[in-house]
Amino acid sequence: MEKTIIIANWKMNPCTFLDAQALISEILFGTKDTKTVNVVFCPPFVYLQGLIKKYPKAVFGAQDCFWEQQGAFTGEVSPQMLKAMGCAYVILGHSERAKYLGETEDMVQKKVAAALVAGLEVILCVGEKEETPKDMPGLLVVYEPEWAISTEGKGAADTKLVASRVAAMRRTLKTSPILYGGSVTSSNIASLIKETGVQGALVGSASLDACEFFNLVKNAAA
Repeated sequence: MEKTIIIANWKMNPCTFLDAQALISEILFGTKDTKTVNVVFCPPFVYLQGLIKKYPKAVFGAQDCFWEQQGAFTGEVSPQMLKAMGCAYVILGHSERAKYLGETEDMVQKKVAAALVAGLEVILCVGEKEETPKDMPGLLVVYEPEWAISTEGKGAADTKLVASRVAAMRRTLKTSPILYGGSVTSSNIASLIKETGVQGALVGSASLDACEFFNLVKNAAA
């Protein structure tokens, strides 16, 4: 039986490295007996190296990367750098990057290709407008309608809607895991997994509350 995948996307949080340490320590303690769920932590870039060194048994991912492995690209971080640091995953195509930074589909596709070449597992976010990608080794696809993201305040998508979308995606994606993202909480994770066919979730706001998050992980394992 494949393990459920729960990804903690901390976005631009918390404010200090000490806060990041405290959060991950509490989560790891609370989930230490959960054997059927793989938890991936995706903190801001500035905390990655320190957290990877301090928690070598935890699994980490980045929230973005560039499409070149090195060069004159001010402010960017390459997939090769992330892999060398100890990252296993990278989130790509999140709707907030298109909304606030103007990231395009072409940019996302180039990033996916570069990340896979570097040996990273790609967590690719797909909304309602994007086409379903083809199966690729190392690819995880997250169905995340932009309006369902917790900061939008509209709540998670209805499980019937998610199930319909997942079924449609499965016609193209035969082997790649499909996850759900958007207002995932400890209260709805079990029904999302049981009723929609997803194999896990990308969690935003709920991953910043240690008690809420380890309850979410436990409910995902139930």
